[in-house]
Amino acid sequence: MTSSAPVEWLELALDYRCNLRCIGCRACEGGEDSLDGKTVRALLEDARRRNISKLWVGGGEPTLRADLLAVIATAKRLGFERRLLQTNGLRLAYPRYVEALASAGVTDVRLNVKSHRPEFHDALSGSEGAHALLLRALDVLAACNQASSKLRVSADVLVTRTTAPDLGETVRDFAKRGVTVFWLWLLSAHDVVDPAVEAEVPRIASLHTYLREAAAAATEAGVELVTLHTPPCTLPSDLRGRWQSVRDLRLEVVDPSGRAFPLETSPFEGSHHAICTTCSAHPRCAGPRADYLRLHGEGELVPLRPSR
Repeated sequence: MTSSAPVEWLELALDYRCNLRCIGCRACEGGEDSLDGKTVRALLEDARRRNISKLWVGGGEPTLRADLLAVIATAKRLGFERRLLQTNGLRLAYPRYVEALASAGVTDVRLNVKSHRPEFHDALSGSEGAHALLLRALDVLAACNQASSKLRVSADVLVTRTTAPDLGETVRDFAKRGVTVFWLWLLSAHDVVDPAVEAEVPRIASLHTYLREAAAAATEAGVELVTLHTPPCTLPSDLRGRWQSVRDLRLEVVDPSGRAFPLETSPFEGSHHAICTTCSAHPRCAGPRADYLRLHGEGELVPLRPSR
């Protein structure tokens, strides 16, 4: 991996199995590749030798792994100061499982959220009842934290045409349930030939009002809100402070095949357009996604000028 800054996070996508079929996600079609226990340990040891101090466990859905607790426990023994679990939350609806995760050493939980509306969340997750289990998981996490553990709870919020008008209410609702950081992810149609998915990818210009409502809700609730995949040149000045470049995460991904790469090189994160080279946010900004340009064109890309 080549990067101008040291890597802080190692993300292990253990495999691509999942118990949901979310809109726009084709991870389950990624084949049978899987990081076995021996490989995982070697990757963790190598990361610590390189002074990587934070572990991000993803997938697929990592809670389907029988060895997940062992992976977390090994990371804790090796000295990873944060051990983050990215999950759809279905299995976290069961208190004993959450207690086991906390005992193994999980420090952070990032939940996949579509909407505060059950009908939207379930439809976009491809599973009836997913929203109810997610709320139950938040109750379990809250109870666990009250009892002893101090798990940081954040949310990856999928932004689509359907969910965008409710962003403010979604932030308000989940903040009351214990979520302290909201990461807004723009739906991707990368490598997807599906008119239903493409129709749900919103134009960033149409999101400004909804992003302001979400930002106001976050401020009111005293929680953090970050928008990803919305290059700063596509945002009005009052929203640019909410944008974060994926480069800032300093995250290296290892996929189920064992391939390692910087997060910002993934086509799901962005791809520099020719116009980006004249922007003051370059090279920190990963640029617009190729699928976004295919669907909405480059009209919103107006290079930023250095402030004087």
